[in-house]
Amino acid sequence: MPYHSITFYGFAFRALARDRMNSTARLEAYRQSSLKSLLSHARQHVPFQHERLKHIDLNNIQLEQIAPTTKSTMMEQFDDTIADRVVTLKQVIATDDGSHRPELPILKNKYLVHKSSGTSGKPSWMVTGIRDWAILRGSTTGRMIRDWVTLRRACATVLYPIRSTVLAAEHAHSMTWQAARSGELWARPFIQMKFFPVVNSVERIVADLNQYKPEYMHAYPTAVEMLARFRLDGGHIDFDPGLISVGSEALTEMARDAIHRAFPNTILVDHYGMTECLPLSTQCRFGQKHLNTDFSILEPRDANGNPASPGELSDHVLVTNLISKVQPIIRYRVDDSVRINNDICPCGSVLPRVEVFSRKGSQIHLRSDRGTWQLLSPPVVVDTMLRSHGVAQFQVIHVRQNELQVKFIPQKGIEPRDVGKSIEEQFASTLIRLGCVKSVSVSSEHVETLQRTEGGGKLIQTVSLVPAPTQEQRASAA
Repeated sequence: MPYHSITFYGFAFRALARDRMNSTARLEAYRQSSLKSLLSHARQHVPFQHERLKHIDLNNIQLEQIAPTTKSTMMEQFDDTIADRVVTLKQVIATDDGSHRPELPILKNKYLVHKSSGTSGKPSWMVTGIRDWAILRGSTTGRMIRDWVTLRRACATVLYPIRSTVLAAEHAHSMTWQAARSGELWARPFIQMKFFPVVNSVERIVADLNQYKPEYMHAYPTAVEMLARFRLDGGHIDFDPGLISVGSEALTEMARDAIHRAFPNTILVDHYGMTECLPLSTQCRFGQKHLNTDFSILEPRDANGNPASPGELSDHVLVTNLISKVQPIIRYRVDDSVRINNDICPCGSVLPRVEVFSRKGSQIHLRSDRGTWQLLSPPVVVDTMLRSHGVAQFQVIHVRQNELQVKFIPQKGIEPRDVGKSIEEQFASTLIRLGCVKSVSVSSEHVETLQRTEGGGKLIQTVSLVPAPTQEQRASAA
């Protein structure tokens, strides 16, 4: 078994074991030890963090003494955010050659490169050490399967590997794709992993999944909802996963209801994570998201930057990743709105519960060339835009049925006309795979600013001004 496979499975087991220790004191001691190790390493090896941490007493850590940081600040000083400057921004960006290669974008055989736009719409780059990535992946996997894999099924994996799949955007720098690819490499021989691009038409996706018959599936909530509505509309689905986990976007109550009705015997796990910190929380069998406080620290803050009161909805959060040390994430601002509950959950876990409210973007429902309904979800929009050349920020608006308008701000020094052309080419590629290239029109527009939510809030990258199809409309197209 490869070295990173041992790390992957070792930390998956440790995550399961720690989740069941039911000791707040022991979890807190573990977290404080991890935090001290992280801060000590960052202060010694990371120039950017040295300035932020030089006054911190590692024997009496007070997080409030560390000034928050942001994506833009870290991008401006990118090389100094890397431990011992082992890689540079120039080397990182060079991994993005626009190809659809199946290999993970790894520098110097040690460092995995991620690209994300987040809700701000501005692309950013991050670097994770391969061993740290194996720890993050294993720990996240362990928490996701805690209510599903029985001892009997675990023993059976020696002869019958768990058939797992990921349904997401196929992008070499996407963390979801990288999770699937690394799982394919490291999870063997006990887990069989297969990836399916979410940008294919629903008919093709269903046909491939019917043949593969996954026992476990991870996907965007909108992608699973699309499969659920396909089955509820009379479409033939010949698989019933024991476990479905979702992440990267909000799981709405309507989507949850449709998934439960279409897959009544399936455990549904909603995962809250981000490029900066993958294992933030995992949902238990009672539908509660539990913060993985042994891997991360999530601080809800109000609009003035002060700690949000217990039970209060936060204006934003500060995230600290306790695992990643190549590019440490310490008190990093993310504009997610959350509420934390420290009451003991019926599942018995002492990990606090979190409600997440603001990871949203509109779903875009398109009529395909054949007249069926296809879903263009926010993550697919983001993936398409990340492939486009020279985009600094963007907003995709579904202005009328089957008519998309892409507003964009170009990167400095890039000709807007070239950016617009690249956007339209990338959308054409996405629409071909959805079977909508003839029926959907896409236009691009260079703008100076983009419309944000009221009060100068978050930029919603995907906005639909067109109502979702009614049950009658869906039935007439089936």
